[in-house]
Amino acid sequence: MLLTLQTPAQPAGSVIEDLRAEGLSFEDIRMGLDLQEAQRRSGAPVLPLRVICGLDAPQRRSNRVGNARILAGTPKPRGRKGGLHITRNEVWANSVQTGTDEEAEFASPLTQRMRARLVIAGKRALKLGRQLACEARAGARSLTEREMKLVCYTPSCQQILIELLDNEKFRKGWCIPAYETIAAWTGLSRSTIYRSLRTLADIGMIEWIRRFIYAHDKEIGARSTQTSNLYRFRLPEWLEKLVGLHTPLPADEEDRRAQAAEEHAAMLATLPPAERRRALPTDVVARAGLVAAGLRLDLRLGAERQARECHDGLPPLIKDYIYKNERSGNGLVGRYAMP
Repeated sequence: MLLTLQTPAQPAGSVIEDLRAEGLSFEDIRMGLDLQEAQRRSGAPVLPLRVICGLDAPQRRSNRVGNARILAGTPKPRGRKGGLHITRNEVWANSVQTGTDEEAEFASPLTQRMRARLVIAGKRALKLGRQLACEARAGARSLTEREMKLVCYTPSCQQILIELLDNEKFRKGWCIPAYETIAAWTGLSRSTIYRSLRTLADIGMIEWIRRFIYAHDKEIGARSTQTSNLYRFRLPEWLEKLVGLHTPLPADEEDRRAQAAEEHAAMLATLPPAERRRALPTDVVARAGLVAAGLRLDLRLGAERQARECHDGLPPLIKDYIYKNERSGNGLVGRYAMP
């Protein structure tokens, strides 16, 4: 048999037999295999043999937009890569300059109640994580993905969380300690601080943005220097349910929040695309919530237009049928009025 496979990643059985059963020759299949090998060497996406041989059409990405397309179809900013800043100094990817509006929008002070709930949630997560780890080692149960995150929650995570919350309270939302500062507070190593912060971020209790300072002096000129991160805190709903802190919102509070989200979505839909992109939240969950609120608003307004008694959303006439019969003097009112 003249057909040999030089690519070990390509299956040698059913694929070629299926192609032969559909009438393709060995030469056409060999040319398709050579093309796949060339695509692998060049780093290009490898097309299936059926597509190369013309049996299947290539799959294309759909550009269709769904409901609430004004919000969901907002152009996203281009991804920024790490490298040299305009001052020829290295900065981390997605870093923001200190003193900008983007930095001020990210900082959010906590209430005393939320700060206390975060501390209690951390303590219960530490206790629950130890219990889940014991049960998993004993083979009593298999852990879910979220329960595995709690197993990784260590006393170092709890210690760092408490220190960060104390700093946030003192600075009114501007929690910007460096790794060296956290190490001085806790006595932990830099690697432990890094792992603990990553664990807290995976659980969803903290998030941060990188920052850099842009300065200028007479000797060196313009320069950019990477500085400490800006941290903020939140309590995920799934964590509240696992540790027993979740309390459902009253119906009136849910309606108020839903109405506020719909008004926010309607306001964002009126902005130009560039301003809308800056005004939309960076959090994927928050952005999806605004899109859902816009969809609810569109559906409700459409239902209201269909439910009106007049056509095409026109307002009703001021002089209706009842007042016309009253002026005619027939003495009847309402549905008993004479025409």
